[in-house]
Amino acid sequence: MRQAHPNFHYEPFWKTLHKDTQKQLVGEMIDKKGGLRAGVPLGSNAVLINELIGEMKHEEGGLNYFQFPGQRRDPDKAIVREMIDTAQGQMALLEKVRIDVAFGLADIPLLYGPVYQRIAPAGGFPGGLFQIDEYLLQANVIFAQKFEGSEVEFGTLAKGSPAIGSIATYAAGFEWTEDMIEFDRTWSIELNNQAFGRAYNALLNHLHLSPITGYTYPGGNTTAFVTTGASRAENIHLTLQAAYRASVLATPRRTGTVLLASEADRFDIEQAILTPVFDANGNAYPNVPITTIIYYDGEEIDVGSDANIYPGVTQGTAYLIFPQRKLKELVHHDLRVDIGSADISRLVEGQQVGRARRGVFANITESVQKVAIQ
Repeated sequence: MRQAHPNFHYEPFWKTLHKDTQKQLVGEMIDKKGGLRAGVPLGSNAVLINELIGEMKHEEGGLNYFQFPGQRRDPDKAIVREMIDTAQGQMALLEKVRIDVAFGLADIPLLYGPVYQRIAPAGGFPGGLFQIDEYLLQANVIFAQKFEGSEVEFGTLAKGSPAIGSIATYAAGFEWTEDMIEFDRTWSIELNNQAFGRAYNALLNHLHLSPITGYTYPGGNTTAFVTTGASRAENIHLTLQAAYRASVLATPRRTGTVLLASEADRFDIEQAILTPVFDANGNAYPNVPITTIIYYDGEEIDVGSDANIYPGVTQGTAYLIFPQRKLKELVHHDLRVDIGSADISRLVEGQQVGRARRGVFANITESVQKVAIQ
């Protein structure tokens, strides 16, 4: 660890996650040979990417190149409907779809990775249900001194009231008509594929972060803004100290190490905890042991005349999170995108459907402290 300000003994590492910087990092990971598959930690600068991006990455960097026949009615080039009718065409089309979707996924990076533990059984969840007890089937064991002739002490699974949840199916689709292919010179199947990728990652961020931002917190899970400091930075620092202390003293303990906040509060937060803050006597306050800051302001996706808004964190509010122990991402299967045959009665050239089946287990009361920072 490198030496910091004289009033600090050492400077800890903080990791900040926000959409634009994560997008840049994902792009760099695609352009270079190195990288990270979804959910696999790889050092302090690792980012969470979708599995599909990892599968499409070329070993030397970039995404695999794929030359796709045009969609126009050129007699020398196959259109989408004709490719669906042959086995070779179907394989080529699906490979094209996978690469385009990966580009769309990279447009909206995943932000919730440090907060949730990913559980994705090889065979999925039988019956579309998952059962987790109150303490998430945590195995507990202690090492005790072993004396000659004595028996080893065996561990147990923590007991609790079972929680039953269901795996939900999320789906979206496109269809394109013969008139679109005949007359619309701006349309191509790449537009659909990339839209699937963007919409899917926007959904995942919403599914995992909205339980935190939309929860009604009891009094013990809230920390009021401290106003006794001489500056806003000092007030925020003292407030986060109080929130951290509350999370440590809670029963059961939920030590908060991840801060979820709005991009609008970025500069104030980073001034308060990433730089030295001094009291009235010129002494530096001790560091608040927050290891990760996530900035999430939601997404807005317009579908026709409908504006679909995934709300983010409200300015002036932050959430101190005890990560992963009681927050689980449950994946039955990740995004699948298939293309179906034409419907001549409606002059539909083809249909495209994407779907995923997954669930979320979030014990918010025992994982999150809501913090007012204004």
